[in-house]
Amino acid sequence: MTAEEFGLFGRETAFQVIADASTAGGQVVVSGEPGVGKSSLLRAAGQIAQRAGRRVLAITPTQFDQGLPFAGLADLLAQCPPGITDGLPAPQRRALAIALQLLEPDGRGMDPLAVPLAIRSLLTDLCEAGPITVILDDAQWLDLATAGGLAFALRRLAVGPERLSVLVGIRPEARRSDLVRTLPEPRRDVELAPLDESAITQLLHRNFGSAWTQAVSAAVARTSEGNPFLALMIAQAMQSDVSRWRWSAREGHDPVFPVPPSLTDVLGEKVSLLPAAAQEVLLLVSAAGRLSVGQLDKFVGADRVIAALEAAADTDVAKVGPEQRVAFTHPLLASAIYEAATSAERRRAHRLLADSLADPVERALHRARTTVMPDSEVAEEIERAADIAAGRGALQLAGELLESAARATPAAGAVADRFARWLRVVDTYTLAGDTEAALAALSELHPLATDPKARAEAIRRRIDLTRRMPGARSLAEQGLALAPPGTEVRIELITLLGALHRLEGNGPEALRLTQEAVADARGRHQDAALLRALYGRLTVERHWASGDAARTLAEIDDLVASTHDFPGAVLAWTRAFFASWNDPEAEAPVRLEIRSALEAGRYGDLTQLYIALILYLTRASRIPEAHAALDEADRVGAWSLSAFQEPLARALVAAYTGALDLARTVVEAAVEESRAIESTYWLSSFLAIRGFVETSAGEWQAALHALREVAAVFDRTHMVDLEQVLWPIDYADAALQVGALDEVERAVAFLRRQGASGRPEATVAADRCEALRRAATGDVDVALQSLQRIVALDGIESPFEATRSRLALGQVYRRAGHKRNSADTLTTASKEFTRLDFPRWAERAQLELARSGLHHSGTELTQNERRVAELVATGRSNQEVAAALFVSVKTVEAHLTRIYRKLSVRSRTELARRFANGTP
Repeated sequence: MTAEEFGLFGRETAFQVIADASTAGGQVVVSGEPGVGKSSLLRAAGQIAQRAGRRVLAITPTQFDQGLPFAGLADLLAQCPPGITDGLPAPQRRALAIALQLLEPDGRGMDPLAVPLAIRSLLTDLCEAGPITVILDDAQWLDLATAGGLAFALRRLAVGPERLSVLVGIRPEARRSDLVRTLPEPRRDVELAPLDESAITQLLHRNFGSAWTQAVSAAVARTSEGNPFLALMIAQAMQSDVSRWRWSAREGHDPVFPVPPSLTDVLGEKVSLLPAAAQEVLLLVSAAGRLSVGQLDKFVGADRVIAALEAAADTDVAKVGPEQRVAFTHPLLASAIYEAATSAERRRAHRLLADSLADPVERALHRARTTVMPDSEVAEEIERAADIAAGRGALQLAGELLESAARATPAAGAVADRFARWLRVVDTYTLAGDTEAALAALSELHPLATDPKARAEAIRRRIDLTRRMPGARSLAEQGLALAPPGTEVRIELITLLGALHRLEGNGPEALRLTQEAVADARGRHQDAALLRALYGRLTVERHWASGDAARTLAEIDDLVASTHDFPGAVLAWTRAFFASWNDPEAEAPVRLEIRSALEAGRYGDLTQLYIALILYLTRASRIPEAHAALDEADRVGAWSLSAFQEPLARALVAAYTGALDLARTVVEAAVEESRAIESTYWLSSFLAIRGFVETSAGEWQAALHALREVAAVFDRTHMVDLEQVLWPIDYADAALQVGALDEVERAVAFLRRQGASGRPEATVAADRCEALRRAATGDVDVALQSLQRIVALDGIESPFEATRSRLALGQVYRRAGHKRNSADTLTTASKEFTRLDFPRWAERAQLELARSGLHHSGTELTQNERRVAELVATGRSNQEVAAALFVSVKTVEAHLTRIYRKLSVRSRTELARRFANGTP
């Protein structure tokens, strides 16, 4: 296939890129100025994909589709197989039906994530049925509801890259849109430059025949500045008498063309060929975005519609497409029709649409464009439409409508009404994730905040849009100084300020504030505020071992039990989040609430539920189950509202399963973000994980670098616990390896503080680290006695930590010269680490075993070694194995060295033969 076969000249490179993606998968973003040929290239891509047997879903919005919620989604679904939505979970199916106006809202709240999750489910089902190609032309005009849903879905679509192609055509100024930025890899960017004279000549010859000489074609190319659409429009106008223009060219200068040489003017000239009555009818189509012939008949009468459509067809401006929908032959012509109309003509068109369309949201959109003076009735109509749009899941559109309602509110009315409307604008944009629009709305809100309570309300919204913790805290303090006693906003600000102090590491002030918030909320009988305040107090009590955490948890339990408005998810995830590793009551409720949330469509609860479950499972050393929970969370879209919970879950699972390179990547990004927002809490959390990662890898200096910073935070803030992470064990381990025995003592002191707070496993860990320090100083007998006692304990340490204690005992046995005891203990530790699925630690036990001089189970592959061996046996290179397992090539090479030794093979061929024979 060549570009010229599809009528594309001078586009061979771009054509090859997009043709490859059309058939083999991948994402391509084609950008360029209007008329440069993006649409032609994407049409060719669609044909190529269809020839390759791929399902093609093409969306080509116009400028006026932007105001139609889920217009693009409706186009996409119309191209899907019948019944495609039948297999969706009930909440997603219902949300989709409401979004597409196939079902009226029934008053139940619809989770904002329901529609994006439904889009992801649909694309996943389509990809599993066969490869698909999604084409989004003029993506800058895609309605925001569809764009947001697609961005969410594509970012989280778990399908092989060969199963999906996404081809986007977009204006250069819109290339940084969320949809484009979130396209998955592999992705290519293609920028279309103007065509050269040769390509324009070929284009004109193909479309208008051989009468076009090189000289005249070159003149058209220069005049159009290489824009193919403009060149075709100019040539079309010249076509009646080509010889006239050829003669002009012979005289050595460019012709005087019959149309202005700018795209806007050319389109305007083309529109001007239409009769005025036809322009009036087509203005309705361009203003509405999409209208059918039947709708036009009702609005202006069948006779006028027929005459207008005949004129549009004769001038190649518009035609009737599928479902009797009137469509412009080029999207730019819709804009040209609209721009050619006067302001009064546009208002008349919008007024007719506002009075005639059936959908209240569409009516309100047009009503807003007819209003030149504030009008309370219009404001109320638009506000009702905003509620409907929000109920359909189109939050961005709801924000725009609310903004129109606020602007339509008469200034002579009550300031409180105008303030309330602008407050809703800010809240809706914030919920939609549009920070820029929310900040702009805040600037409109501030002049209306004429009393202290209103000013506090405005500040409260500003905090939600502030990234850095110190800035947010300063705002919260300002708001609290303004908020009148007993008001709801005051309780919100106290609770929020307490949380900010906690995240910055100021425990005493955080506790004082959360206690005040609890008292205020309880005194005013505000149960929702009380629940938030109690949770804040519980978190501070856990981290600083202050107050009475057990009492606070009991109060949360009583509140949830006595208040029917709270779903059980609150209590379930709170218990699991703070549960000890051996709490038998933690797991079942949180799993039950996950199922309940999915069945009810409460997708916003999933982030907290899954992070609580994954934290509990990792503490309990149930790593395969934690990995399965993470995969499940990815499938159901649990992390959509997550800031740090998703990287926390990914980093933990990757670290424990031995995917250390992946864990480092996740942690480094989270550490950078934590520093940027100046959050002491999150920074400490991710540095603690980084310490474990480097300890697992045997990179002692890197581990110390991270853990010394955590220790400094704990010294400075007097924090005691950090989500039950026993990071001082890794600190002591790394310090022992480099001989920094004073730092081992420091780590032991941190563990003692944790143990004194009611964590018996921390006390045992402190004893273990102290025993290892004693052994390092030569007091081996005392160390052995201590470690023998620790290993004999049952049920205090988690299985992973208990096995680390056994590893420590084996190490000290070797130091004492008890080789047989050392080998037996280390062999047991290695097998237990393997059983628990801690491959890096199984390898460490094997290395210690090798140092003892006795090799038990020396031919037994660890789980990671078996994975590497299986992939190598299939013929994959070291680089391919590394990519598949998210590890480095160096790690694969180290695994292979041990595999060859254990299996007594000398080559990849022998290894493959061993696996082929079923005797690895």
